Amino acid sequence: MSEWIGRELERLRRLRGLRREDVAAQLPEPVSPSTIRNIEHDEDYNVSLQLLRQIAAVLGANIEVRCESPADLLRWQTPPGQRPALEIPGFEEEGQERLIDNEYFTRYIRARHPGCPLTNSQIGRRMWDFARPRGAELVKGRMQVKKLPATESAVTHRLPTTAAQYRVRERDVDLLHGFADRLGRAYRDEKGRVLVPLV
Repeated sequence: MSEWIGRELERLRRLRGLRREDVAAQLPEPVSPSTIRNIEHDEDYNVSLQLLRQIAAVLGANIEVRCESPADLLRWQTPPGQRPALEIPGFEEEGQERLIDNEYFTRYIRARHPGCPLTNSQIGRRMWDFARPRGAELVKGRMQVKKLPATESAVTHRLPTTAAQYRVRERDVDLLHGFADRLGRAYRDEKGRVLVPLV
């Protein structure tokens, strides 16, 4: 897996106040606490999707696997021959790398997940924190975002006033979109905390 889900399982386990022993004992086929530790911390640990799903279920979450092409994500399901309903600035090709900014991801999330409780700055920070260890290079920090005309659609509300711009590898664009969709599915729990799903 390109992003090891074990770290997210550990974060969720800690939020629930559970020990590794508690999780291990609640599985349909119990495993040792050291197995849970290995899953949480060892990206090379060989674990089945079935076991990951069982652990997630104990933690009150679920794991979904999806496959989408980047072309589908960027077209916004526009009928053939028509212009996209929403053109998103801040996303331009440069050979094997792309120049992208957090305004793009904020627009992406607001358009696909209008109920996302994360603030624009939280989206920006989390996107950069996700992209940086994958080799993204900061091009411009906190640059001013152009004001949009008042005739823009309702999707443009809650857009950022500043955004960082960075260069990413072409092959990482799918990962970034997948992570943006995860952020978009964030929700508030019963205590009002904002939680992001595992996948």
